[in-house]
Amino acid sequence: MRTDAEARRQDLVLDLPQLYTKPSASELLYTLDRVKKKPAAWDDSNDESPRAVDEHGLPKYLTSIIASRLAWIDDDRTKEQIWEAASARLSERSGRSAIPSISRAFVIPAATFTESVSITLWEPSLTADNLGHKTWLASFLLAKRLPNLVSYLPSLNKLDKDSRALPSSDTLDANVGVIELGAGTGLVGIAIAAIFPVHVHLTDLPDIVPNLRSNVMANGSNALSDFKGTTSVGELDWSNLPYAENGPEPGYDLVVAADPLYSPEHPAWLAAAITHVIKKDVDARVVIELPLREAYVPEVEELKTRLGKLGLEIQAEGLESGLEDWESAQEALERTKVLCWWAVWRWS
Repeated sequence: MRTDAEARRQDLVLDLPQLYTKPSASELLYTLDRVKKKPAAWDDSNDESPRAVDEHGLPKYLTSIIASRLAWIDDDRTKEQIWEAASARLSERSGRSAIPSISRAFVIPAATFTESVSITLWEPSLTADNLGHKTWLASFLLAKRLPNLVSYLPSLNKLDKDSRALPSSDTLDANVGVIELGAGTGLVGIAIAAIFPVHVHLTDLPDIVPNLRSNVMANGSNALSDFKGTTSVGELDWSNLPYAENGPEPGYDLVVAADPLYSPEHPAWLAAAITHVIKKDVDARVVIELPLREAYVPEVEELKTRLGKLGLEIQAEGLESGLEDWESAQEALERTKVLCWWAVWRWS
């Protein structure tokens, strides 16, 4: 016997045009557009809007459309459109790795807390070896948190408050350097350049840099459209750090990294990269945000130990959570919150 919840779900799916009724092509295309699933941006306030239909019944419904010959529809091109749309809607409910390339917008609060910055990022389709093409939850949380961390970041806190409130290239402080390690799609670095009058150098592996550079350019930072700072993009492989004469000199006031640990080698590589680029100065800071994934807890603890041995200490830290979208098909229906840890490090 069906439960009341199951019955309601079935009713909601039955509200869609059923194939046995031979719905028109326009009706099917309208329905498939209606159930299009937007990419998540991990913001609880805009991610829980009521669904037009219950998600649990949709995969079966979409599969039935893909499997149907749609014999009552004469135009073959229209049939292809319907099948393609149904396949796209099914992919959207099969986990992030099944979704094709997407573009999504993120709203980041600015330093004055009375304005915000909208950043649009392109994310190519994912494979296991190019995870840097996805904007991860920790990046979003860190980008939003940075304005709240200014009091812990002397290089940003010393900036004239008017320069943080007014978008003007004339106020750019060329003496303040920020570098992002493992920038991925660029959200954190772009957000810093949008909010603060500093120069930000975004780095990642060679395969990730082309999309990273494209996102930086698309958001207008180099043209200083509405940005307070400037940006540059470059390659930096933590496992093969360049010699001083070939790479960046240690001298960045602020080093940031979000969700950078994906293998047992990463804690050692990341610690080495941080000390390779950070300024040896009492005001220099490192800000890291990491999701506390059970499989990578040993890597998180190892990174803490290595940074401590290198002479860095935690000045401030905390926990926060959000909704990640790296999900299986079932998780796409029932998403859960992910706990993240952030920390500000300084020389001890």
